[in-house]
Amino acid sequence: MAKLKKVTLDIYYMVYADDENMIRHAKDCLYDDIMSAVKHDELFGLIRVVDAPPNAKECDIPEFLLEETA
Repeated sequence: MAKLKKVTLDIYYMVYADDENMIRHAKDCLYDDIMSAVKHDELFGLIRVVDAPPNAKECDIPEFLLEETA
């Protein structure tokens, strides 16, 4: 099996799991960060390629990406 990688946006906030207000605030901030990155043409800089989790499988690859390589 081929080694898998994960392409992801590298934006996150750590929050308390039981604090709904903090979670809502973090979601709002995340949205604002993404919109600002798009507005200022900085979104591509937030994209990272990292090792896939150990439980990742080839069937996790979206069909549209497989069509591009065929």
